[in-house]
Amino acid sequence: ATRFSATLGQEMMYGAVPIYADNEVVGFARVALPLDQIERSVARLRQPLIVIAIAAAIAVLLVALFIAGRIARPVEQLTVVADRMASGDFSMRGSPTTRDEVGRLTIAFNRMAEELEDKVTRLTRERSRLEAILENLADGIIIADPKGDVRLINPAASELLKTTQATARGSSFANVVRHHQIIDLWQKCRSSGQIQAGAVEIDRQGIFWQVIVTTFQEAYAQGYLVIIQDLSRIRRLETVRRDFVSNISHELRTPLASLRALTETLRDGALDDPPAAERFLDRMETEIDSLTQMVEELLELSRIESGQVALRLKPSDVADIILPPVERLSTQAERYGVLLNVDIAPDLPLVLADTERLRQVVSNLVHNAIKFTPTGGSVTVRAYSGRENQLPRGARPPGASITGPWPLVIVEVSDTGYGISDRDLPRIFERFYKADRSRGRTGGTGLGLSIARHLVESHKGVIWAESVEGRGSTFRFTVPVA
Repeated sequence: ATRFSATLGQEMMYGAVPIYADNEVVGFARVALPLDQIERSVARLRQPLIVIAIAAAIAVLLVALFIAGRIARPVEQLTVVADRMASGDFSMRGSPTTRDEVGRLTIAFNRMAEELEDKVTRLTRERSRLEAILENLADGIIIADPKGDVRLINPAASELLKTTQATARGSSFANVVRHHQIIDLWQKCRSSGQIQAGAVEIDRQGIFWQVIVTTFQEAYAQGYLVIIQDLSRIRRLETVRRDFVSNISHELRTPLASLRALTETLRDGALDDPPAAERFLDRMETEIDSLTQMVEELLELSRIESGQVALRLKPSDVADIILPPVERLSTQAERYGVLLNVDIAPDLPLVLADTERLRQVVSNLVHNAIKFTPTGGSVTVRAYSGRENQLPRGARPPGASITGPWPLVIVEVSDTGYGISDRDLPRIFERFYKADRSRGRTGGTGLGLSIARHLVESHKGVIWAESVEGRGSTFRFTVPVA
């Protein structure tokens, strides 16, 4: 206790304790100290205690920071690794610096990153392979979600539907295909859940598609798969095959029927009449020659179309190409009363050509002109210089420049004959096609112009015809300058 001592005249602190003997209090011991002396002693101890407390606090803080750093650094490193993984970079790994829980977590995290990297790599490889297949697939592929919105469309489908992948994605299936028959197939598949397939005629220009619509339902995706196959070329080839069989059957039927009739006539007694038998045998020989010519021209056309005819290209004189077939056919022209003229421009450059093959082209064109020109008419063969940009737009060779000045030679065969109708003109270069069978003097196989077209095109040239019915026709083809 503290109180003021009247004896000493100052504040004092008193302390008393009992004194025991045989567990009985026998007295008290009392101590008194001046209060200012005690305060001076406490003041002397206060500064060292503060210093010790501060030092202890600093030591504790340093230890805490060290421990926190050892824990936080691996965690921060894992955070960085996790952020990199979230952005798609699986190459970074954590470094386990301790053997505690954080170290074990880092090791487990690294193992997880390796497994994820391996899986993502395999998935990326598979996706790239699938994208490459879809990009290069000839068939159109469309994937729509259950609501009917397009989620994927490959380039083939974009081209067929005349749209772009960016425009189609997210749009409704109906807006992308814009064709009621395809939409009907999709709606039937949607309502029945069964695969639907059908041939769709897109327009009257011979465009046909085979469309297949089916559903798919996987764990994480479901929707509709639409496959579009362009059958236009197959249909055209089928039409060509059908026409070819029909035409060849027709062309063979006439001479074979004639041969049969002549044979039966000879058997029925014409053999007993030598002049009649001679006449019938001559007609049989004519029909056999016609059949032989047809077979030879068919084989020739087949070899040309299949690329089996090797051209012997060399610098050639245009006159050397034109004059031999014209001279050979001049006798025929005189017999039919048709005037045959030749007009070759002077100083023509040499052309790069297979002379024999182009003579065949000239021969076919002149022969046709004589055949379809009445008595008193004329056929003129001309040759002159030209340039690609001077040709009619529809007569330019594939890849030709619209304004290109590339030189070439144009060979022209014109006549004053019956002419060709506008209906027949676009088809005259087709095999077996004959514009008007009643007007020509003699029959033909219908293969001459088709052979001429293929031979000219094999020289990187182009052939075309112009005609006014009743006023004659003009055929022209180009030959590149050597």
